[in-house]
Amino acid sequence: MKKIAAIAGISLATSLFPASQSLAAGFTCPNVGNLAASPAAAKVGARLPKGFALEQSDKLAAAITLLREHGLSPGNTTDHLIAFFCPAVAAETGLSDAEKRTRVLRFAQKATRLVYAQDDVDAVIYDVPLKPGVAEAATERARKAGLSLEAWIGQTVEAAIR
Repeated sequence: MKKIAAIAGISLATSLFPASQSLAAGFTCPNVGNLAASPAAAKVGARLPKGFALEQSDKLAAAITLLREHGLSPGNTTDHLIAFFCPAVAAETGLSDAEKRTRVLRFAQKATRLVYAQDDVDAVIYDVPLKPGVAEAATERARKAGLSLEAWIGQTVEAAIR
């Protein structure tokens, strides 16, 4: 059931940036003021990190906890995080609209995984940076094994600790 919720969250997050809209009208961000929130949750926004600070796992986790503690649903939490992150990407003048959209979508996927992971005590999600060569090799090994990268990494770690 939780996997279904996570997939719904990713779909919700990516629906904020439909490709046709971004290509036709340029890159735009959702307005946090247009998102549903209780009055208590709306006041919390001033205390949350914004922009690229949300790429730091500890700051993102703290923001998720605060939003959830103030009654936001997982989907609405994800929407708020995207709205807080997106303007920093939009301000990056060296990126094309497509590159901006990709960066925000990657953040949205990470945020969605972490938001829904807090509801799932059966799994812990780690955000581990890999050197590009290592990431490419891992992706290739996962492909050869017929697995997603995440499933392959999970299996590899489990095998290493047995």
